[in-house]
Formats: sequence, structure tokens, C-alpha cells
Amino acid sequence: MTASNKKFPQVVIFAHWATLLFVLAAYFSSQSPIEGGWRGQMHVIAGSLVFIFFFIRIFLYMRFKDQFPEVSFMSGMQKRAFQLMKLFLYTGLFAVPLLGWLTLSSTEASFSLFGMGLPEVLFSSNADLGDIHPLIANIFMTLIGLHALAALIHHFILKDDVLKSMR
Repeated sequence: MTASNKKFPQVVIFAHWATLLFVLAAYFSSQSPIEGGWRGQMHVIAGSLVFIFFFIRIFLYMRFKDQFPEVSFMSGMQKRAFQLMKLFLYTGLFAVPLLGWLTLSSTEASFSLFGMGLPEVLFSSNADLGDIHPLIANIFMTLIGLHALAALIHHFILKDDVLKSMR
């Protein structure tokens, strides 16, 4: 971090950790919404919240990006790796829930979540999305793990304030 030891705005920090909780809830409740009872319902709820928070985070990024801490010591390669990882993580926040919805819509004529019907896809798909959704979700979770590892490397090895800026 720069000498000012800036932190991210509190609302951005909240959105970051809330998103992680929703992602973990979706991942660990991964059960077929059709056959999984309450775990399937929880999976759909958590996935929906991940999707909603994707848009909230985009808004917060645009609104507060000028207040984000700057890392002055980052090399060009580190900066490119950071930007690429951020792109992959945000793509996962969008793509995994979308693929889940498409999977559910392609297998069920209608799906009820606590008595409310979820929006149906405007087209019918013959593609077997049932294998793609969990595959992309597992890749996404691996990227999240690498992201967390990088934060720990910053904290324990590089001994900078990158991790502290998100709490």
C-alpha cells in the first residue's frame, strides 16, 4: 500500500465479504434444486444472491474506484496478473449463477422457490448444461483459493497492507 495505508470504502469491503459468504453457501449447498430439498433451495438462493451482488459490486467499483488503495510497488507483470485474476473472478460471479439458471431452466418447465416461480429462459436449450455449471463452479472456486493465497502471501511474506485494506 502507499504510505497513507488507505483502506477500501466500508461498503466495498462489506460487498466483498458478503459475496464470499454467498459463494461459499452456494458451493457447499450444491445439490440439485429439483431433488435436493432445502439444500437445493439454499443453492438457488445463494446463487441468485451471488448474481445480484455481481451487479452491486460493478456499481460500487464504478462509484468508489477513485478511493481504492493504490499499490505503488507492483511490477508490470504483477499488475497484469492482478487485472487478469480480477477479470476471471468477476466473470465467475456472473457466469456461474447464469449457467446454473440456464441449467435449471433447460431441465425444468418451471421451478418454484418458496412458492415463487423463477424467470424462465426465453429460449429452449438442448445443450446439456448440467455438466458445465459444476465444472465452471469448480474452476471459479480454484481461482478464489488462488486469490486468497495471494492475499496471504502479501500479508505473511511481503508484509504489506494489501490484506488489511479489506477488513
